[in-house]
Amino acid sequence: MRPDGYWLGLVGGVIVLLLSLELVRRRQVRGRLALAWVVLGAAAVVLALFPDLLGDLSAAVNVQVPLNLVLFSGVLFLLVVSMQLASEVGRLESRTRRLAEEVALLRAHLPAAGGSPAVDPSAPAAADTAGAARPTTPRAS
Repeated sequence: MRPDGYWLGLVGGVIVLLLSLELVRRRQVRGRLALAWVVLGAAAVVLALFPDLLGDLSAAVNVQVPLNLVLFSGVLFLLVVSMQLASEVGRLESRTRRLAEEVALLRAHLPAAGGSPAVDPSAPAAADTAGAARPTTPRAS
């Protein structure tokens, strides 16, 4: 392929790089995923600027067709992103369940009509001295 045919890779890499940096700046993407997208965009720019580098890399890892190395790397990248997202979903499900339990406990202590505590604050704390258990919030794990 002629060197002027690599402009599409350069434009695509710059778009990915700029878009990922903008999403990081807006705090819409954080952590390892942000780093992965920035690295992907930078790698696309470098490979577009130095097209012979892909051939050298594929020869170094003994891959016959350089495009196969690109496709394998893309699949590997998507697998890592998928695993990261699955991890985040599990963590957020656990957090949502814990917050729902806390809200249910708080609602159980409020009467349905007035929104004030079920216990009169001016009354003596007879329940506390009688050994009744106080509601506690679940521990953070």
